Amino acid sequence: MTLSPRRFRHCAHRSLLALLLAALSVAGAACSLSSPQVIYVTATPEYDEGGHLVVPPTMTPDEPTPTPLQPTPDTPRYTQAAGGMHAVRPGETLGTIAALYGVTVDDLLALNDLSDPNRLEVGQLISVPAGGGMSTPAVKLIPDSELVYGPTASSFSITGAVKFRQGFLRAYSEQVGEETWSGVKIVDFVARSYSVNPRLLLALLEYRGEWLSTPYPTDEQVLYPLGIVKEGREGLLKQLLDAADALNYGYYGWKYRGTIAMTLGEDQRVLFDPMLNAGTVAVQTMLGLTTSPAQWQRDVHPSGFFETYLSLFGDPFTHAIEPLVPPDLVQPALTLPFAQGEEWVYTGGPHGAYNSGSAWGAIDLAPPEPPEELVQAQGACYISPHWATAAAPGVIARSSDGYVILDLDGDGDEHTGWTLVYLHLDDSERIAAGTRVQTGDRLGHPSCQGGISNGTHLHLSRRYNGEWIPVSCEDCAPGVTVPPFVLGEWTVYGFPNQEYQGYMTRPGDDGYRQAEQFRDNDLNKIMW
Repeated sequence: MTLSPRRFRHCAHRSLLALLLAALSVAGAACSLSSPQVIYVTATPEYDEGGHLVVPPTMTPDEPTPTPLQPTPDTPRYTQAAGGMHAVRPGETLGTIAALYGVTVDDLLALNDLSDPNRLEVGQLISVPAGGGMSTPAVKLIPDSELVYGPTASSFSITGAVKFRQGFLRAYSEQVGEETWSGVKIVDFVARSYSVNPRLLLALLEYRGEWLSTPYPTDEQVLYPLGIVKEGREGLLKQLLDAADALNYGYYGWKYRGTIAMTLGEDQRVLFDPMLNAGTVAVQTMLGLTTSPAQWQRDVHPSGFFETYLSLFGDPFTHAIEPLVPPDLVQPALTLPFAQGEEWVYTGGPHGAYNSGSAWGAIDLAPPEPPEELVQAQGACYISPHWATAAAPGVIARSSDGYVILDLDGDGDEHTGWTLVYLHLDDSERIAAGTRVQTGDRLGHPSCQGGISNGTHLHLSRRYNGEWIPVSCEDCAPGVTVPPFVLGEWTVYGFPNQEYQGYMTRPGDDGYRQAEQFRDNDLNKIMW
């Protein structure tokens, strides 16, 4: 069923009308007074999505910042080779070779008589044509720290940014399940779930939908405020979910997975300029969704999205943190996240920390087998009687909606330093935010709450300065390293290019475990 823009406008217009009637009522009462009186109005304090007092933001001028900073140059991500003969290197495929030369796989197949295109030998010579095709502009749009929900956005108030503007977002609401969510709540939910900077989401929402500046956007802007025109993806929540996943796909693909190209439209392949940073690649990727190549060129030009960002929040490079994740980063000591003596099941190897676009930094662990009567009563998504526990000392930065965020630096801010993200912990007996914990303290019961799950388990991942830290790095950008994911004696590994597939090792004869979904496998049992 196609949704009418009128339905999306309805709640917003109704709220605006209520505000207008209230204002007229107060004005009428004041005019009817028989004698002059002084009316004192005491403003009721308003608090934002983070519980902080809302104050009017410092507004930037409508015109762009006159002299944007020159971003710090990055080491080239790759060197595009000339045509000729290419010697296959370990891990290469026809796809990665084609990307290196700016050609397509079909171009390579036309030049080479390959018995099995899916199987290449190291040292095998491949004929390649001269490089061709289109490359993205070399203009940097945002620093990495403006893509990630990290220290630069730690004190940013979505409510404060929206409340004092007259746009459609201010009064917007949407039915989500059995609840009604405000526009601010939707932006906050997506920003926190994907760990994507809310400033960036708002800037994209304004650039594509004009939802911050215009009370009455067009019908298409109401249905597709991020410009992602896909059937079934109407409304702010779905649009932001798709945008955030695309942003993460570009960011983590460029930084950790060796992604150096994107596709515009159905078949126009575009190489990312090798001098770009991950944050810019992320924005270029997202702006390429369901967009014509000509429009995309306008979007990624300095007079496109970048100008909108400048007018809203100023130059993004003025508060950049570079590097956001230091190359010598060391993981703090962690234990397995459950009690000693319990046998849990390693059901999911490295996969998306939040959806597949993000870093493949999460693993899944299922608690010990539940009593049969519990499964009969509650189904596959039962509330486990067992506990997920703190893998290190720290403070609980957030506890809600299936999440427990354990802040390891103890400042209570989930956007700075090391954090552990526990997902799918049930509301019942879940630890409260602000609680200081020691290693082994109980945090909550595994369930299916939060995110998407079809069976009870714990989804565990790491972040540093808001950035999802992958388990391993298949093709890191220059200067980028990944600290090993170590839980007690066990070190986690992933199989290259295979999401959810991985294993753990520890010293000794019994030192190998492999991720498998089912319980009847000795190789996926973990205990300490």
